[in-house]
Amino acid sequence: MYPCIGIHAADSTICITENRQAYYLNTGGWSIYETTSPLSPSDVIERYKQNAFKPARVPVLNGGIARQHYWIHFSLTQCSGSHAESMVIDIQSPRLNELELFEMKGDSLQSLGKLGDLISFKQRSSLHKNFQYHVTLPAGSRRDYFLFVNQVGHTLLLPVVISKKDYFDKTVTRGYLSDGITYGLLLFVAIFSFLFFMNTRHQLYLYYTLYILSSIVWFLSYFGLGFEFIWPNFPAFNTISAPLFASLNLFLNIQISQVLLNLKHSYHRIYRAGNVAKFVLLLAALLPAFVNLDECSYAVNSLYLHCFLAVIMCSTLIVFTALLLALLKGAIAARYYFVASILKICSIFNLALLELGITPGMYFTEAFLQIGILVEIILLTYAIAKRYTSYRLKTYQKVIRAQEKERDNIAREIHDGISSSLTAVRYSLLSLSRNKQLQPDALQHELSRLGDNIGQIQTEARNISHNLMPAYIKDHSLNRVIELYIADLQQKTAQNGDAGIEILFDFNETEARFSEAVKLSIFRIVQEIMINAVKHARASSVLLEFSYRKNELTIVAEDNGIGIGAAALKEINGIGLRNIKSRVSLLNGYFIITAAYRKDTASGQGTRITIRIPLSEKMNSEEWDY
Repeated sequence: MYPCIGIHAADSTICITENRQAYYLNTGGWSIYETTSPLSPSDVIERYKQNAFKPARVPVLNGGIARQHYWIHFSLTQCSGSHAESMVIDIQSPRLNELELFEMKGDSLQSLGKLGDLISFKQRSSLHKNFQYHVTLPAGSRRDYFLFVNQVGHTLLLPVVISKKDYFDKTVTRGYLSDGITYGLLLFVAIFSFLFFMNTRHQLYLYYTLYILSSIVWFLSYFGLGFEFIWPNFPAFNTISAPLFASLNLFLNIQISQVLLNLKHSYHRIYRAGNVAKFVLLLAALLPAFVNLDECSYAVNSLYLHCFLAVIMCSTLIVFTALLLALLKGAIAARYYFVASILKICSIFNLALLELGITPGMYFTEAFLQIGILVEIILLTYAIAKRYTSYRLKTYQKVIRAQEKERDNIAREIHDGISSSLTAVRYSLLSLSRNKQLQPDALQHELSRLGDNIGQIQTEARNISHNLMPAYIKDHSLNRVIELYIADLQQKTAQNGDAGIEILFDFNETEARFSEAVKLSIFRIVQEIMINAVKHARASSVLLEFSYRKNELTIVAEDNGIGIGAAALKEINGIGLRNIKSRVSLLNGYFIITAAYRKDTASGQGTRITIRIPLSEKMNSEEWDY
């Protein structure tokens, strides 16, 4: 007994000729019968004879979320009349719970085998992502076929192609070649993005890598390749894999838009809406893992699928809205991302409407979606590359502005200090040259005073020169450079009438070799940290740690100063740390600023700065250009 739906055959038949290799069911070549009551094969024949089967009127059956079972009828006639033909009936829908093909033999139906994705893949007679039946048509014969499909509670899309055996084999080879090229290109972009992440340590490239990988696995699961090659012995996982990876893909899409467009600071409401959507997507992805939807009623499955598709479409609209706002604001990265998003939205909405049975079914859905994902990834990759280029350019500009500010400060020191002092010495010398009545003792006193002034000028000039390029940078390792700088800083702060600042510098024994340019950049970072601690944080104690690992230098600086407020933590540009951020970015590193962890801070606050700089062989090359 089969709880099924029957389908009625039209009067026309598919005529198999020598010249044509593949045949598609046209609107008059097959018929459908639907039922919720059990039917035996003999009952199906009886319904067919009573003309209960109705013409399909569509080339591809799209039943939406199926309420009933289906019986489909079509007939094949060998019109060449010269020899028997080996044919393959290819049901190009990899996600069907249960199907069985029957061939009319006299007044009864003979089963050609049960198939479906609820059984192990290796139990199929034809090991292919879709479902195939192999039949033979003797010369001049006609065969009637009845296809039973059970897809209650799930989306039913049924494109059927009937091909000659040799042509089918060639088509399969071309199909796998196309799949290999498509997913190979996507995997190449994913690997490239991951290498970019390893080099820059920027989370955006990690999210993008995972996004591409989730796109690949989503397509593999949706179109049956995952069941064929990755989890063939786990039909239960095959049922939940498509919604699982689709949810993860949209989750990562939202995450990328939040980071790429800086939604947390630019569009806080859109950012929060994205977080809500991500949470719901995770619930939608995990629900089938805890609830076996295959054993649930149509109502439960229909409710889940409608909610799932609604969440998918809302998530896509959130990304699209964020992109539209960023585009109107003039964000460069949003331009290409916006075009890619339009393609994504069109694909998602079309797929959702297709799943709901609103839009008509079509052949070659997989090919269209593969082309769409390739175009989307190309545009999105270009958008992220443009964003990186813009980011690096802005970083260089910030460093240049910082250098100009340093030069301006040095020029002011020279003008206000050395220049004014030299002017005073000049006028003193002119006064001495004109005063011919000056006594020897007075002259000696004036000359001694002028000598002291010149000595002070020399000291100021030496200090300015030392700040520009300390002499010990070229001749010592980075650790020794920092030690000498700290000793010099402590001496200078102690000369101002107090005990000076206490600085504890700790480092492990291993040290990486750096070029002079990299060494100077790290020195400037430490110098900026110490200046902020002394002048702005008014700290009396600073702990500085250098930790060298195989692929990374970690710098931790912690002071006991007045600390940093929550508002200042959100806006780095407003607290005098722009130079540090820019220099760290040029070294492909990143830094975090938080409240201090130390318990001995005078005010109970303090500031902690953590900087991580990736190490590479190029960093000890004098031609390293950041």
